[in-house]
Formats: sequence, C-alpha cells, structure tokens
Amino acid sequence: MKQFSGWSGVPYTSLITILGVVFGILTEKYGMGRIGAAIISYSGISAHLLLFLFLPALIFESAFNSDWHIFKIELGQILIMAGPMLLGSTVLSAFMMTYIFGYGGEFTWTASLMYGSIISATDPVAVVALLKELGASKRLSTMIEGESLMNDGTAMVVFLIIIDFVEGGNPTVSDMLFKFIRLSGGGPLLGILGGFIMTNILKRIHNNFVLEVNTTIFVSYFIFFTAESTGIGASGILAVVVLGLYMSNTGKTTISAESEHAVHHVWGYVGFVAETVIFIISGIIMGQRSMQDDNLIHYMDYLKLLGIYICLHFIRFFMILVCWPVLRVIGYGMTFEQVVLGAYAGLRGAVGLSLALMVASSEKIPRYVQDVVLLHVAGVALLTLLINATTTAPLVQFLGLSPYSDLKKNILYSLTVNLDN
Repeated sequence: MKQFSGWSGVPYTSLITILGVVFGILTEKYGMGRIGAAIISYSGISAHLLLFLFLPALIFESAFNSDWHIFKIELGQILIMAGPMLLGSTVLSAFMMTYIFGYGGEFTWTASLMYGSIISATDPVAVVALLKELGASKRLSTMIEGESLMNDGTAMVVFLIIIDFVEGGNPTVSDMLFKFIRLSGGGPLLGILGGFIMTNILKRIHNNFVLEVNTTIFVSYFIFFTAESTGIGASGILAVVVLGLYMSNTGKTTISAESEHAVHHVWGYVGFVAETVIFIISGIIMGQRSMQDDNLIHYMDYLKLLGIYICLHFIRFFMILVCWPVLRVIGYGMTFEQVVLGAYAGLRGAVGLSLALMVASSEKIPRYVQDVVLLHVAGVALLTLLINATTTAPLVQFLGLSPYSDLKKNILYSLTVNLDN
C-alpha cells in the first residue's frame, strides 16, 4: 500500500482509510468468515486504549525531530495559533454546524462545540514533508508543525472540558477552570520532569542503542500514562510535546552518536504503525456503521460534508487573518503568502480521529451525535489528505515560497551527476 501511494501520489493515510471503509462495509454486509471476525474484533478496540497506545508515539516523534532553535523563536506565533486562534476556530466551527448546516435536536450547541474542538486539531505531516522536499523555508515548516503540536494539546484540553457537558454532566465554572489549569499546567510540568529523568538515564548509557531506544520509549509512555491515568489528571499530549521539545533542545546530546540514527528510525517506524492503525480502524468503524440498520446518517449528511470541508478553510483563513497583525511582527514574521498556505495546510489527522473514536465509543453520548461527529471528522480528514496534501506543491510554487528556481535545480542536478561519475 505504501508503494502504491508513492506510485500514484495519493497519500498513504487516505488509501488505508478507504481500505478500512471497504473492509467495514464488506464485513457488515457479507460477514467474510474468519477474516470478518478478525476485522470486527480489531474495530472493537477501546478508543482510550488506542489513544494510550499510539498517540505518545506520534507526538513524541514529531516534537523530538523539530528544530528547537527555530521553534523557540517562533514560539510566540505558535502559541497564538494554538491558543486564541484554536478557541476562535472551535466557536466558529460550532456556529457553522448549528446555524449554517442546521444540526440540532440531539446535536446540541455543546455537541457542536465538541466537534469544533476536535476538528480544530491539525496534522500537517504530509504538508511538512512536502515543504522539505520542495526546499521551502525551514522556518515555515517548523511553524506549521509547531502549531500542530501545540494545538493538538490545546484541542484535547478543550475537548475534555466540553465532553463533560455532552455526556450529561453539569460542571461549575470553578470546576472547569480548575480542570483547565490542571490539564494545561500539569502536562508541561510533567514533560519537563520526564525530560530531566530521560537525559539523566541516557547520560549513563554509552553506545548501546537498544537501551537508549528503550529508554526514550519507556519514559515517553510512562509520562503519558502518569498524566492521563493517575490522580494528577494532566494533559498527556502536552506532557509528551514538552518532553519531546526538551529532548530536542538538550537531550539529543545525551544520545550516543552511534545510536542516534537507530533512535530516529525506531521512532519513525513506531509513528508509522500508530498512524496506520488509527486511520484503518476509523475507516472500518465508518464502513460498519454506514451499513447498520440503526444508522442515523442520511445522504444529506454526505452532501453537507463537502460544504463543511470548504467552510473550515474559510474559518481557518479568517482566524489566521485576525491574528495576522500580531503574527507578522513577532518571531520571524509572517507574509500574506504564508497566511494563505497556513490556511490551506491545515490537514486533519490522527489526533482528531482518536478523539472522534472516543466520542463514538461513549455510551453516554447519543448515537446520532456519535455518527455525525465520526462522519465529519473522518470525512474532513480524508478530504484534506486527498485534496490539500496532493495540491500543496503547486500552491507553494504559485505563492513563491519555494526558493529553488529551475536554474538552481538544474545546477544541483548537474553537480550530483558529476559527483556520481
């Protein structure tokens, strides 16, 4: 499937999501014997277990590989885009669901806000890889990737606060404030503590890549589980983000030069497996639900999906434009061309799908809300991967954000040919 993706140009995650939908439809309609039974058993995996198994890998790998020097200069821009901009996008997305596309009844205003918090989490892995391939500014790719890292954590915090209302709870303002401080403050503190522990362990290991890889994996998961599964109640995503950034800043020097290559490759593979499992399970569940007798999704919901996909681009563009007067004067600044690319590069991915699966598995949330959220999160993720990820290259070249002219490319090609000869 990965080879077919490279040959066809269609993003790998889109292909496996479609494959999951096909498997889900076939197993629900025809059974498919033992294969169908195996698929059904995998699709029944707990969403919380999925979150705990795979999110730490995806997040740590991305944070660990970021360029800390550029990241810290752009931190102000990243925090604005992952904070006020995300909150604004959440509210506007909720407004869109309720007043533009007419979702009501069981799909209450709080359910719309919950959807807004989920769909505001971005995952521009495909775009960042493409920007690097095109030779675009590393500052630009770091800002897009950094915003994704931080807004995943922010989106999770907002989601955990709002889902209490959707599940029938009635927390007070003080309860929500305390939960917000605990989630958003406790996570980074745990991440710093985890970084301190990891670096001190790695300092005592020399040229043993097995132990060094295992140390990074153990501490990352230990910090995530401590944040999410103990009385601390902090944000595991923010904890792992800060842990990865801590390692990117000071921890890389504690990894042996001989082992660094292995550490990056192992984390890259773990991230690949995590993304594969999350996307294919999401596809299977969508396919199964679409064929069930109690399915509450109608053809109009699929038509609305296209409208929601388009509206989300306008919402993101509007929110970046609102923040632009500040974004253009801090960090490395931001040009209007970068605003356009930033709005278009807001792909949705694994984090949003994981949260949608949590909604779909909650017995306290009405089935209609589950089906609508899963459809419009997975559907938007699929469309952004199929359309945005495959058309970003011409947009980058049109906006003039790729510094390599045809002349430079020809010179570089000639040099490489001469060196090979």
